[in-house]
Order: sequence, then structure tokens, then C-alpha cells
Amino acid sequence: MPLVPRRVLQHGGLPIEHIYFIEDGLVSVFANAEERNGVEVWLIGREGVVGSPAVLGRKVTPLRYVVQIGGDALRISVEDLAQLMADMPSLRAALLDYLHTALVQSSQSAACGLKHAFPQRLARWLLTAQDRCTRDDLPITHELLARILGVRRATVSEAVNAFEQRGLLDRLRGLIRIRDRDGLEKSACRCYRITRQEGAPQNTRGKLFALPLFWALLEVELVAI
Repeated sequence: MPLVPRRVLQHGGLPIEHIYFIEDGLVSVFANAEERNGVEVWLIGREGVVGSPAVLGRKVTPLRYVVQIGGDALRISVEDLAQLMADMPSLRAALLDYLHTALVQSSQSAACGLKHAFPQRLARWLLTAQDRCTRDDLPITHELLARILGVRRATVSEAVNAFEQRGLLDRLRGLIRIRDRDGLEKSACRCYRITRQEGAPQNTRGKLFALPLFWALLEVELVAI
């Protein structure tokens, strides 16, 4: 199914009906900080799953899942996935492993927000986003970054301007282009290296293929049946 930017795949407080395996695109997971505003706690791309609390048997989650960069995903009902996990322990193991990765990412994101300067946090976010959607051009605006990271738009613009002057990225209409990934990594805090080491194989620019590859194999097996 297509992933349309700004679409909410899962509302907080409503029953989880489907699980989405992201093939392409980027999804933000928001936790409520105020009545109308939320703060991103982790990012989901090709490595991940939307609606993962259902893997643990949770029927409702307070988290909200919003598409930030469009793409496509594979969707399955919670009931069908539960049956598959019962029949295929390796699928359950793969999903639980992803949940651990998501826990590390969300925990590190919280620590980063408390301890590190905003330019470091922004560099970490841009690198993480690029890892998960494998694009140099990120269709993301300053206003959206401000909402995601819980700061003023002016704070985002100031940091982006500084990175642009150093030749790390370019600002284009409606998107940010990463020009110097190595330089951006040097500008990021240690949190990026921790989450990347935990969730990605080495020497792959953070392309996390485990779950999509497993899902493709699962499709082949089901067709064979």
C-alpha cells in the first residue's frame, strides 16, 4: 500500500488493527508531551514495523505513527500476524529483536534531547533519516523539523544555515540535501553512533534489511503453500 506524507497510520488511544512493514519511506513515532503537541521518540524506515506494540499483545498504544516521507509498505492484520508468529517462531524472534532496537533508539533519543546541543541533535536526526530511507534528498521542511524535534522554527533555520555554510548540506525548496555525510557524522553526538551500531550492520550506511528480507521470504513460503 502507498504511504502518503502526513498520513496517520496509527492514532494514539485507538485499537491497533494492522501492522505495517515499511518498504520505502519514513514514519515518525510521536509521544504526547502536551494536549495537542507530540515529540518524536523514534523513526521507522525500511528496518522497522509500525504498530509493533501488538507484537507484545498490546491492543492499544498511546503513541501516534505519522508518515513523514512517502513511499510504500506491506500491511497485515494483527490477527493474521499473531497466527503467523505462532506458526513461525523465527518471525516472532525477528520482530522481538526489532522491538529491542526501537527501545534503544527511543531511549537514546530521550537522553540526547536532555544532554546535547540542538545542532548535534539535528545532525543525528538527518543521518538517522537518511539511513532509514536511503536518500540524499530528504523532503522535509524547517517547520516540520521544528515540530518533530520540539523546538522553534528559528532554531532549526539557524542550525541548517550553519551546516550549509560548512558545506554539509544544501537547502532546496521543500527539501534538505545531504552533501557531506562524513562531515555531518562528525557534527552529530555520540547518540547517533550508539543507535546505528545497535540497529544496523556495519558498512551498509545504515540500510537495515533484516525484516523486509524476512518478509519477502515469508511471502515466497506462503505462495508455495
